[in-house]
Amino acid sequence: MMLRAFVPGIAQRYAIVGLALGTLLPIFGLLSETVLADRSKQIQFRLDDSFHVLLFVTPLFVSIAFYWFGLVKADLLDRLKVREKVERRLLHLSLHDRLTGLPNRMALEKEILDYVSARTKGRLRPAVMLLDLDKFKHVNDTLGHDAGDELLCIFSQRIVSSLGPLARLFRLGGDEFVISIAGSPDEADVERLCRLIHAEVNVPFELKSGRAIIGVSIGIAFMEDGDGAMADVMKRADLALYAAKEISGSSHVFHSAPMAEGMLERMRVEQEIACGLIRGEFFLEYQPIVSASSRELRSFEALVRWNHPVRGILTPEDFLSVAERSGHIMALGKFVVGRAIEDASHWPASIGVAVNVTGDEFRDPNFTEHVRTALEIHAFDPSRLTVEITESIFTVDIAVVRKGLAELHDIGVLVAIDDFGVGFSSINHLKEFPVDRLKIDRSFTHDVLNGGRETDLVDIILKLGRIFNVRTTIEGIENEDQLELVRALGAGEVQGYLISRPISAKTVNAMVARPGNDDLSGPLRISA
Repeated sequence: MMLRAFVPGIAQRYAIVGLALGTLLPIFGLLSETVLADRSKQIQFRLDDSFHVLLFVTPLFVSIAFYWFGLVKADLLDRLKVREKVERRLLHLSLHDRLTGLPNRMALEKEILDYVSARTKGRLRPAVMLLDLDKFKHVNDTLGHDAGDELLCIFSQRIVSSLGPLARLFRLGGDEFVISIAGSPDEADVERLCRLIHAEVNVPFELKSGRAIIGVSIGIAFMEDGDGAMADVMKRADLALYAAKEISGSSHVFHSAPMAEGMLERMRVEQEIACGLIRGEFFLEYQPIVSASSRELRSFEALVRWNHPVRGILTPEDFLSVAERSGHIMALGKFVVGRAIEDASHWPASIGVAVNVTGDEFRDPNFTEHVRTALEIHAFDPSRLTVEITESIFTVDIAVVRKGLAELHDIGVLVAIDDFGVGFSSINHLKEFPVDRLKIDRSFTHDVLNGGRETDLVDIILKLGRIFNVRTTIEGIENEDQLELVRALGAGEVQGYLISRPISAKTVNAMVARPGNDDLSGPLRISA
């Protein structure tokens, strides 16, 4: 140890030891020669005596030999240190996320297995919180993937600083994270942590390329006796997360048996929608829109239907909300637009077609291009196509909606606000957005004959249409009295069962092909 303190190098230390041992060998050799030789003869060192020369150079040879041995050992030790360092580095990388430095899925699986082992020795009930960032894809699409990576790092730092000693944050990949809470936390403890996380996420993220505002959905599950692997508890947390994402804004949901049953049913419907899109189970029906004064046929509204293999013909009320939550609305919306334009391309040039578009479809950067392509393929006049949006669309990112509507308007497509008068009504929408038509919700039509507020509201909306120079359509006309009243109020167009129920594309083709069918002077009696 003293030698190591003064001589740090391994090879040098071995050289010194070799020199010492090499020095002892000549001494032992001379002593042996003295003992064995004749006492009367004096021992003299002679250069011509090979034995004496060998004794003289032995310390040097031994020192060199030990020095080289020390070099070899030092090299081996250095290699071992490098190897151990690399192994530790590889182990760290295998258990940690490279972007955020957080423990990863493998580390989480290891920790949950430790929880499973610990539960067999005591009454522990750890909690697992599955986190998913809301609007993260929008950040990537608008600010770039570098901004998304920066946001993930800042998010990780905020959450880690908020966790207690028993909680640990993991990143599974993308915008999915997991927090594990050791011990036996109760729901009140987890609830407080969820609220703290929501507060951290609600603070805007100041990124190099701009400001980002996101939310976070959290699904929570506790370890149960039957859990033997990560997949068991994560499946329950995932179902709870699915339920949380259905709630507007940042939210969290604890797993429960009734909730899980409902989520599994919705997931089943999601899978059926995906399969239905592939198998061509969706189709369109069309409801006529006519002039209120002359009943001249103006256009048709395309209404999507689902020919479910078990449940029969389904209307949008049965599946549209699930399609929106699952993201299938993108593919379904493109199908509706493409098929409606294709069908309408066979109608007379004076007859248009209207399609309903949701806010999620405007988030698709390729939506406008899809509309433009469909118009070009079928040589369809853009002014014959009307895109109907509901006022709830303005709760989506307003900049995205404004951009999408402006692009559609630029290529000549008309824009109508459907169900005007309910939801998020605002005169500003008529001023700020390129609106060509207003459609008054059927709920007003039902009570319009009773007079009073409903009649006044319809009258006000019709006057707004005239002020802003947009055409108006009243939905839900079911009898002649309603038609006469809204005609007297100044409605431009009407739609409802009095004119016709929704009919198939084949029936529409037959109807528009007959002479005189542009004048619907009485109720249509056409079976779909």
